[in-house]
Amino acid sequence: MSSADRPVQPAGPEALSPTYEQLGLLLNYPEGTPFAMVNLLKFNRPDGAARYWGEYVPGVGEPVRAAGGKEVWKGRVEHLLIGAAPPDWDAVWLVGWPSKQAFLAMMNHPDFAATQDIRASSLQAMAFLLASELRPA
Repeated sequence: MSSADRPVQPAGPEALSPTYEQLGLLLNYPEGTPFAMVNLLKFNRPDGAARYWGEYVPGVGEPVRAAGGKEVWKGRVEHLLIGAAPPDWDAVWLVGWPSKQAFLAMMNHPDFAATQDIRASSLQAMAFLLASELRPA
């Protein structure tokens, strides 16, 4: 089955929020431990990317900064070189967080909720990966 034939789960409201199990993983993450949130993004066509980068990211910028988050890197996915990565992500956005408390503060910021309709209409699919820093042994 080619990547074009693979079904892609739409980014409906249920796909934009963590499940109870996923929220539990975040809540059980060690206190005060920094992490990067790796955002894998598949945009709606034709204007999903433009709306996401042009409206959602600037709109969520204040809640992210106010909570202590910091954009680390963002970019377009060019090629899959090894393995399989459905649904063929369009972009990656890395945001660094000093702690889970900071991330949760961003999610509870009053301006964060106002950005979610833009995110939902911009994305066909998404995945957030909480990545911890490797520390020397």
